[in-house]
Amino acid sequence: MARKGKQAEAKADGDAAAQAAADLRAAQRFTLLLRAGKLVSAAGEYLCILRDASASGIKAKLFHELPEASQFELELGNGDRYAVEPVWQREGHAGFRFAEGPIDVHALMDESSPFPKRSIRLRLELPVLVTADGGASRLGQLCDLSQQGALVEAEPGFALGQQVRLEAPGLPQRHARVRWRRGAAHGLVFQEAFRMDELALIVHQLQTRSHAPPPAQKAVRVNQ
Repeated sequence: MARKGKQAEAKADGDAAAQAAADLRAAQRFTLLLRAGKLVSAAGEYLCILRDASASGIKAKLFHELPEASQFELELGNGDRYAVEPVWQREGHAGFRFAEGPIDVHALMDESSPFPKRSIRLRLELPVLVTADGGASRLGQLCDLSQQGALVEAEPGFALGQQVRLEAPGLPQRHARVRWRRGAAHGLVFQEAFRMDELALIVHQLQTRSHAPPPAQKAVRVNQ
């Protein structure tokens, strides 16, 4: 009986997913070519490209497998956020439905904001080594990363306009300039930007590493 109950439950879940996918297909869809966004979950933040959208959901291009999560938030370049739930994932794409019901798809497409549009920034917590050109190296903390730059906290601070080198395990070395500074926080602009697919894979690997369980330690027998 228990086995039949599990089979019925699995069938119901499959039917619900199929119905959700059908609902997404049925809604009027609008094509969004190369609209960058990020998917935010408890496991981290991940780059994606919105390919099309409707009032009920979106289709996004991915650069890697999504982490296991029942819900994400889609954040656009203007800071707007939408709670979304994954419906399907295959061949580098995924479909999501809006968790709080239909949205104004035209507002999503316009992506209006009173502030200048900026590149998607991914929040991270990563120790980094910052070296001033011709100067000493300092340990710092990488707080966010984008294609064009980074936010780094380091003390003592660096001067505005100073050229620095950024290094960390798993992060390709980048030369940058200090664009702004507020206390220990420094805004860096890279001399060589990351490609979007390159940045997406780097951040995914860094976050996967940070959430991986520690290696099991072998028991050591102590003679009494």
